[in-house]
Amino acid sequence: MHNTGAHPGCETQHQQMDVLAGQLRNELTEIIHWSNDNSPRSLQKAIGPSELGTPCDRRIAYKLAGNRVINNRRDPWPAIVGTAIHGWLERAVNEYQEQVLVPVPYVTEQELYIDPLVLGHTDVYRDGVVVDYKTCGPDVLKKVTRHGAPVGYKIQTQLYGKGHVDAGRKVTHVALIFLPRSGWLSDMFVWTDVYRPDIAQASLDRMYSIGRGLIAADIENNPHVYDKIPAAEDHCGYCPFFLRGGSLTGASNEGCPGV
Repeated sequence: MHNTGAHPGCETQHQQMDVLAGQLRNELTEIIHWSNDNSPRSLQKAIGPSELGTPCDRRIAYKLAGNRVINNRRDPWPAIVGTAIHGWLERAVNEYQEQVLVPVPYVTEQELYIDPLVLGHTDVYRDGVVVDYKTCGPDVLKKVTRHGAPVGYKIQTQLYGKGHVDAGRKVTHVALIFLPRSGWLSDMFVWTDVYRPDIAQASLDRMYSIGRGLIAADIENNPHVYDKIPAAEDHCGYCPFFLRGGSLTGASNEGCPGV
């Protein structure tokens, strides 16, 4: 018999190791999903500034109506990495200004009451400038570097600006800082604009218009109306109301098939 040099017990050991690796992978994946699904951000019921920037009226309608999350097995890892980076930057900014003399203080993680229905948090406020961090992959970073910040993000920052103004703070400019999840600090891209209260107010007016439509349609008793609410492609696979793998012919309270 030909001797391959392999011990009979080695193959069994490798199989056991593969089983163990699979168990560890599955367990950690489950823990990550559980923790993300039960985080304050995921459990937030009120609509947020980041959601009001979407071009999809239907997505806003689902949120306003309090529909349950359908697409709850989205890969949360990019968002988790982004949250970790935000936390690190908050500590870094606060420690910096505690130990280094700065002429104007940085205010981090400021809670804002933008509207009775809309709450938010800004990453940094400093001397009239509202700053929001965005972490992104290389493809998105390349896109914003070439074409600028997406419209939804721009609306979000203007809403933050309104929240600060309503709290009695001056706001002159808003900014988005795009940070790479992989890459180098030199890849950072910064977008700025003057504060435009008309943009913030227009997004709130749109929200209330959608809400009035839901009330008029008695959406709870007429869920088929969701299919008549205008929808726009906005990374549908990441939408919490996207029915992944569903066989829907139209949108309803069971979810949206996407655009």
